[in-house]
Amino acid sequence: MRTTEQQKRDEEPTIDDMRYDLAEREAMNMGVSEIIEILINGIQGLDEMPDIEVKDEWDYYFKVDKD
Repeated sequence: MRTTEQQKRDEEPTIDDMRYDLAEREAMNMGVSEIIEILINGIQGLDEMPDIEVKDEWDYYFKVDKD
């Protein structure tokens, strides 16, 4: 199993770290047909997504409940 950047990080992530984590997660789950579609049609980059939306999505996938 591959170790992700998110798993190796000890400190709180920055918004740029969160963008990378989300992109890494998507890349690890992509199939060839999805990659071909992106190469043909393009994609809106995570760098164009508002910071608050990046944080919300990152929290949804990676944040561990502290309760």
